[in-house]
Amino acid sequence: MLFASLFLLWPQQGLALPFFDSLPKFKVRVAENRELQEWLKDQLNEQRKSSSVLKSYEDALDVARYERGTLEKLLRSRGYYDGRVRQSVSDGEILYRVVPGRIYRVSSLDVRMPPSLKSGFPGVGIGVGDPLEAEKVTEGVQQIETYLAENACLLNVDVSYQATVVHSEHAARLEYRVADSPEVRIGQIHVEGITTIDEAFLRKRLKLDEGACFSRGKMDAAKLRLLRTNLVAGVNTEVSEPDAGIVDITFLVIERKHRTVRLGVGYTSDEGGGVSAGWEHRNILGRGEKIEVETRVNEVKQSLKGQLLVPRFFRDDQEFSATAEASNEDRDSYQAESITIGGTISRRHTRHRTFSVGSELKFSRVQEEGEESENYNLLSFPLGLKIDTTDNLLDARRGATVALEIKPYVDLRDSGTRFVKNTLVATGYLTGEEIRFDPTLAVRIKAGVISGIDNLDIPADERFYAGGGGSVRGYSYQALGPRRLMPSPVAGEPPELSDPIGGRALSEISLEGRFRFTESWGGVLFVDGGNAYAGPEPNFSDLYWGAGLGVRYMTSFAPLRFDIAFPLDRRDGLGDSSYQIYVSLGQAF
Repeated sequence: MLFASLFLLWPQQGLALPFFDSLPKFKVRVAENRELQEWLKDQLNEQRKSSSVLKSYEDALDVARYERGTLEKLLRSRGYYDGRVRQSVSDGEILYRVVPGRIYRVSSLDVRMPPSLKSGFPGVGIGVGDPLEAEKVTEGVQQIETYLAENACLLNVDVSYQATVVHSEHAARLEYRVADSPEVRIGQIHVEGITTIDEAFLRKRLKLDEGACFSRGKMDAAKLRLLRTNLVAGVNTEVSEPDAGIVDITFLVIERKHRTVRLGVGYTSDEGGGVSAGWEHRNILGRGEKIEVETRVNEVKQSLKGQLLVPRFFRDDQEFSATAEASNEDRDSYQAESITIGGTISRRHTRHRTFSVGSELKFSRVQEEGEESENYNLLSFPLGLKIDTTDNLLDARRGATVALEIKPYVDLRDSGTRFVKNTLVATGYLTGEEIRFDPTLAVRIKAGVISGIDNLDIPADERFYAGGGGSVRGYSYQALGPRRLMPSPVAGEPPELSDPIGGRALSEISLEGRFRFTESWGGVLFVDGGNAYAGPEPNFSDLYWGAGLGVRYMTSFAPLRFDIAFPLDRRDGLGDSSYQIYVSLGQAF
């Protein structure tokens, strides 16, 4: 807990950990220009995160000399060409005194391009009288390139600029130039280097037509679409010499390896050790169809699952997936054997929003504690909506997700077993990139409701349970929720509480503070709360809480996670252990 306490105290007390504070502290002083002062300070902080040169210096004076040069370059990038920086070192802390001087402004502006193109050009975004800021000048180049890509058929788009600084006038003359280039149209389109991919499939992804206006931007977009098929490892292009205003284009494709074999291990205190193995083929039919087979085995659950994914199913924004799974579960509260088959169609409505509809048939045999086993043939028609604005699937640092699933069930064996299972999960991520250790605040909220029939009439493996690594860390898997009284095995003794029987409602909330100490190592402080209920009303005021901390090792694929969690509402007589350990790949949520 000492480690956690240091992180809680650091922001208030300014505590410095020697292992991470190899560079001396610094201050920047700019008289009568607070905005410039804060900007320079932020830029130095960013440089310190990535500069390998700074990390090689041991003397604060060497650091100060290097960073003085950086500050002078930064001043010029904002138009302060007469700026001066003085540095001093006292008690290991560097003080930079900055005198920016007068700001240089644009005294004249000229854009040189063919008259036929210039007539409709809206401008570069910087004008006479504006400060000569490097970022705005380079943005002008990008605006010219974008305009030419959309309104011209130039074989080559080459835009340059020249800024002539006149110190006596505290000004600069700015000129943009567009190099001469012929206008051409697209001739024949060739695709080379493919052996297993359907050529017609790739050609359709190009979205280029013979006779259309030639554009380097359109070529780059076509290359990106090929890469996004996940079938292509690299794409190069060749453009022929113009012939009567026509050029041929050749796409040189390097196919990606389509097969992958995976092996994995994991451990949790409640489920013990587990292993997983999988095989995947991402081009089984030549048009990007993916087939995946995976098996997972641990002490309480064994499963074998196969999935076929068909991208661009009748539409570019639509995909179809078919799944089949056989599983065996041996939980404290029930045993279940099941075979599930189903299919789902998903459509991207917008970049961040996806709708899905499907059907699923599940054959199962479920035996609850103290009850006879029952057979079910559950037919369901799940409907889903997902909104996802996160930046990374396995290690999100910003953005949010909302996932809603409505799943009506009917038992084909028993006309009286009908119910609807509704689940809503929302997450949010916010990272303070300007703060030491890049702290990320992560939030997860989950709620579920089952309506239609009484709790004990719902198959035990379809009820809601709380507790465990993906729920409330610190408690055993499915350890939270309603229980029922069971006759004592000893005659004359009072009834005993059963293991959790699951419920018709679920409430969960998790908060994590994630920190990045280095490029490879990170840490987490977290608190989870949750519970399941026999009635159909979630209740966020009646939760069991757990808290803990963890370590993250950042691999090239996803973080390797090690968490230790402690129950804050430990219950007597119900087998709650003093802690739980979780090891897996990827963040908790």
